[in-house]
Amino acid sequence: MTTTMLAADYIDTHVGKAEVRRGGAGAPLVYLHSASGEGAGLPFLDELARGHDVIAPMFPGFGASEGIEQIDDMEDAVFHLLDLFERLGLEAPAVAGMSLGGWMAAEIATRYPERVSQLVLINAAGLYIKGAEIKDIFGRSPGEMARDMFADLRHPMAAMMLELDRMVREGGSRFVLPFEAMKPQLQTMAATARLGWDPYLHNPKLRKRLHRITAPTLVVRAAQDTLIPAAHAETYAREIPGARLAELPDAAHLAAIERPAELAALIARFLA
Repeated sequence: MTTTMLAADYIDTHVGKAEVRRGGAGAPLVYLHSASGEGAGLPFLDELARGHDVIAPMFPGFGASEGIEQIDDMEDAVFHLLDLFERLGLEAPAVAGMSLGGWMAAEIATRYPERVSQLVLINAAGLYIKGAEIKDIFGRSPGEMARDMFADLRHPMAAMMLELDRMVREGGSRFVLPFEAMKPQLQTMAATARLGWDPYLHNPKLRKRLHRITAPTLVVRAAQDTLIPAAHAETYAREIPGARLAELPDAAHLAAIERPAELAALIARFLA
């Protein structure tokens, strides 16, 4: 079967140019990425595009999208995304998001429930659960992060993170990465920090608003996700009316990268 490739376009928004990938045919499905900024060449999106019109915007500060200096908090993020929906002619699409993107999707669906027809939350951030806090993402080594992000450390991205960790440890102060090599990672971490530094990766008011979500909702929990404890997915599934919880085996936090076909199939069955 031929892969459906998403084409990149650039949309003017209130805060500046937004990089948006779009492809496929069928009912519209918006995918909101994680703090990793996944999007370009992501097989997961190609899988989804077999049955849907997939729209994958890059949030300001990620990729070529502009305007992060005008985004101060999650409220600004929601209004930016609604602005983008309107400019793309999306009245009430299905919305799926992973991690940071799942948090954004939940915020849209609680504040403006009529703008989301179906909702998929994949290893979503956004909540604070006492005793089950989200691990730190800002001050840890690539090797430590790889073990939270991937169940299979032989995955090419995990292997690259582990190799970088080894080079840093063995090179000590002599090892210096060129700025251009680090620039994308620094940009995405800075953009994530504007939304999730304090309070850390959650909105204290979100949990008490989950009852406002009216869209049929699928909550996906990757079985080996050690970054966001299982209690977060369980809380989303329990407190969003009618939500269903599904576990994705053999995957950790970056499930859309590690298990693209399996995750896309799970989502496609739900949306159908």
